[in-house]
Amino acid sequence: MKPDGPKKVAAIANKFIQHARYKLTPREQKLILYMATLLKPEDSDFEAYLVPVSEIEHILKTDTTKKHGSFYERLDELLDSITDKKITFPTDFTIDGVRLRGHINWVAGAVPKYDENGNLCVEFGFSPQMKPFLLGLKEKFTRFEFLEVARMKSGFSIRIYQMCKSYYYENIRHGRNTMAVSLGELKQRLGISDKYPDFRNFRRKVLDVARNEINEKTRLHIEYDFVKKGRNISGIRIIISENAENVPEEVNRLEDATSKATKARKHDWSKLDKRVEHLTEAQRRAFNMLTDLGLGIGQILDDVFPIIKGSELKGYEDLFVYYMIDFFKKKTTAKTDKDKARAFLGWVNNRRFEEPNLYARLVEKVIARKKNLKEAERSNREIAKGMTAAAFRKLLNDQKQEAFTRKHNIFREPKADSESRVGETNLFSALNGKEESREEVKKVFDYSSFKKEYADVYKRIRRDRRAAFVDFKNTPNYRQLLENSVKSYCEKWFEENA
Repeated sequence: MKPDGPKKVAAIANKFIQHARYKLTPREQKLILYMATLLKPEDSDFEAYLVPVSEIEHILKTDTTKKHGSFYERLDELLDSITDKKITFPTDFTIDGVRLRGHINWVAGAVPKYDENGNLCVEFGFSPQMKPFLLGLKEKFTRFEFLEVARMKSGFSIRIYQMCKSYYYENIRHGRNTMAVSLGELKQRLGISDKYPDFRNFRRKVLDVARNEINEKTRLHIEYDFVKKGRNISGIRIIISENAENVPEEVNRLEDATSKATKARKHDWSKLDKRVEHLTEAQRRAFNMLTDLGLGIGQILDDVFPIIKGSELKGYEDLFVYYMIDFFKKKTTAKTDKDKARAFLGWVNNRRFEEPNLYARLVEKVIARKKNLKEAERSNREIAKGMTAAAFRKLLNDQKQEAFTRKHNIFREPKADSESRVGETNLFSALNGKEESREEVKKVFDYSSFKKEYADVYKRIRRDRRAAFVDFKNTPNYRQLLENSVKSYCEKWFEENA
């Protein structure tokens, strides 16, 4: 729970977030969320979870609602209250026209216990009725990063933030970003149906506090619009967008790699370059798109590429990344190149692209595009996915030279390497789907040769890309970012003009 600890993420079902009715103090909400981060996606049942007292102490020290009493008195009070708090929610059962509510507890128990190392802990167990909302989640759930929630001081802020985030991520792909809720329903969800009868007090002590904290401390930005019935406020519309300017500190530093492996290597360019050399053609194209967006090499290799999984995407990584970036650019509110890079990295680290519905949608787009490919390109991709980009391009060039030799009746000694020919497989179609004629042999792009042969074009592209990357000049990997972008733009010009 400490700010400098590893990133902890909890997954909660959207139907629970949107419809459950409860009231928890800020420290109770943070403790529940922390417990949820201990669950694993593969868990089929709850276990007993040990939380070190030193972790709970951090919550109690930052809690602004209770300052009296010793630490252990406040700890005992927290354990007593957390086991007593209940959740109610509407059901589909009615008697005499009255809809029955469900009633469950958050936790089954909280018992002090020593762990195997002799550290004092608290053993928690979630209530069994919570299983549908926390375990086996395949779709329609939202992930919450504990660090983002821990920064908020108001329990109302945390609850409204959870509702807004779950609504936004489920509905934004359909173009909906406004959550409408009646005033009475919102109060029920917050557990304060009998409080703040004067709307002005409710707005000042609940809505305004939540809006200010969410906008200041999270990746979301919200504004309110009110629905009137006569002279009274009957409902609230919450307009939700993403806050590109407010990515948490550990994500906001673009020059710092976000994974431990990247941090350990961020100055060892030889190792990173070696890994880049082993990329396949489709991966290399995806890599170029991401460097052009402004991401660092380590961030691409260690944070973005691991998202791309499954046999359907092998050899088509560039298409998946294309659709990732396309979706991101349509939804983000970031304006500058630097803000877009930060926001995209925030999406990656917050596992936004791994939300089941969005991920499935991106994969479907790739599959649809695959079906429309020409047979030649599909064949090329099957060949290319099993070798490095350099090896594939050499193979492609050999085939072109072979065709040129046959056309002009030029005698050449047969090569011992049978892989230099691939039977009748058509390797003339580049991976971008443009098929070249057998009557025409074009040179394969070579960066070193390009810089000499098209010196003026190279200088112009380098000048333009240097201007585009001015915001990244002080980052440790600036030179590598710039060089990759220049190379990518040179290759693009070569394919279109040479």
